[in-house]
Amino acid sequence: MKSVLFGAASALLLTAASFASPAGQVFEVTEPESVFTIAFNAEGGYVVTAGETTSEGTWTLEEGVLCLNAPDAEAPNCGAWTDLEVGETNVTAEWSEDGVEVTILRVE
Repeated sequence: MKSVLFGAASALLLTAASFASPAGQVFEVTEPESVFTIAFNAEGGYVVTAGETTSEGTWTLEEGVLCLNAPDAEAPNCGAWTDLEVGETNVTAEWSEDGVEVTILRVE
């Protein structure tokens, strides 16, 4: 499940480059069979919460590229970052390992 959460969390790596930081932002990610939140803190960490399960990692943002570093991942998952406004959503399959679309909603 951790790899699913990490892969889906990577869906936050949307498509167009923007240099706004994810620090302080919280997103709800909806997959066909699960929903989870990912919260980014200003110290470069993130927490993924799915029901009673949580996992943590670190993030970096350099030149519009966000990298999520999960402790159990072989390598960081990186991609272009686009900042969403609170209440704004994005639907993408770009970062899904199996091509399934996920919906990303910025909640904070």
